[in-house]
Amino acid sequence: MQRFLPLVFFIVLVVAFRWVGSVCAESFPNFQPLTALFFCGGMMAKGWRSWAIPALAWLVTYPIPAMLHQSAGYLTPDVLFTTAAAFVIVHFIGKHMATRSISSILAGAVVSAMAFHLVTNGAAWLGNPVYAKHLGGLVQSVWTGPAGSPIPSWVFLRNMVAANLLFTAIFLYGRFVLPRASAAAIPAEVR
Repeated sequence: MQRFLPLVFFIVLVVAFRWVGSVCAESFPNFQPLTALFFCGGMMAKGWRSWAIPALAWLVTYPIPAMLHQSAGYLTPDVLFTTAAAFVIVHFIGKHMATRSISSILAGAVVSAMAFHLVTNGAAWLGNPVYAKHLGGLVQSVWTGPAGSPIPSWVFLRNMVAANLLFTAIFLYGRFVLPRASAAAIPAEVR
């Protein structure tokens, strides 16, 4: 059971922040651990677990915003595909960071948040008729959001970068520091 405790902790963390982020969408838009989970999954896990655990967490928690906001817009095939594609990119950025230093990993966490934001907002620019189909419309999609939006797009990016840094640090701590601390707490004659 103790072996699965970190996994249970991560799942509870993901679900709790997904729920809080959905309930407090005006205060904490896009402050979610999912991008960090895909990034760290690619970086730390081996084989099918590197993508299956983050994908399962995403699929389990993805309907939460739609249910809380009573909007099926989150569940359309194009939004699901775009989000999945952005997570795949984040996952491969994490894979590329597997042997890097801590500072490089944290820089990778920022890059992966920016990549996710650019992919999803770029797709919104292409598919949403509120955005003009020129460079100004792309900048609007990525930076300011649709006209009259109460929250500009840059706030989503800022929160995603902050969340990605925070949760990447937490996942790194859980992966590398906690096992050593718990092993040191076991008396030598028992080990």
